[in-house]
Amino acid sequence: MGACLRTDAAYCALAALILGLFAGPVGGALGVPAGVPFAAAVLTFGWAGVLLVLASRRRLRGPVRFVLVANVVAAAGLAALALTRPLDALSLLLLAVAVEVSAFAVWQAVLLRPARG
Repeated sequence: MGACLRTDAAYCALAALILGLFAGPVGGALGVPAGVPFAAAVLTFGWAGVLLVLASRRRLRGPVRFVLVANVVAAAGLAALALTRPLDALSLLLLAVAVEVSAFAVWQAVLLRPARG
């Protein structure tokens, strides 16, 4: 379970770095100031740190359940944003990220399944 959270953290850190570097163009495409996507990048990077802290805990079922819910909410929000925009490269990118975040949620759900024995 810790590997899942550490992988999720690495993904979030990389996504935050990319979003931070391209905050200007992303903000322009969304019609918001560059500070908005930059703030989202900072929050995402902070979330990556939270994931690393959670991955270091002895008991991981609770943290994985919490992160699963957060990933479902994030994926839904990204998908909603993508689907309410005109179809362009950014909306497709947002949908792709929503799918990737959903894949983490599926991984976490699989890890939380009761063991069969």
